[in-house]
Amino acid sequence: MARIYVAAVRDIPPGERKLLTHNGIELAVFNLGGSFRAYRNRCPHQLGPACEGPLSGTLLASEETGWRPQWTLQGRVLLCPWHQREFDLDTGVSVRGRGEHLRAYRVERDGDDLYVQI
Repeated sequence: MARIYVAAVRDIPPGERKLLTHNGIELAVFNLGGSFRAYRNRCPHQLGPACEGPLSGTLLASEETGWRPQWTLQGRVLLCPWHQREFDLDTGVSVRGRGEHLRAYRVERDGDDLYVQI
């Protein structure tokens, strides 16, 4: 495994991301309120550049909401720009789908710097 330097923590503000390429692998590191996640920039649906899409929330209904749709996960849902497939950035799993997920990488914080294990 390679340990790749991404950026200083301060260079990726909360709600933002940094795109990078290493040995032909495109990925993005997201700052989710001080918690960092890294995913390959490839949608499992049709291999689109998922990590380049907008961040949003989504409508979900559950037993807790009486099965009424409720806006949730604001700023934690990534929309693939090709077909708006939604991915929960906390897990990388498609919000609605067949268990599809983004390829995740481990993010390490070393002092003020961020690294990704590829």
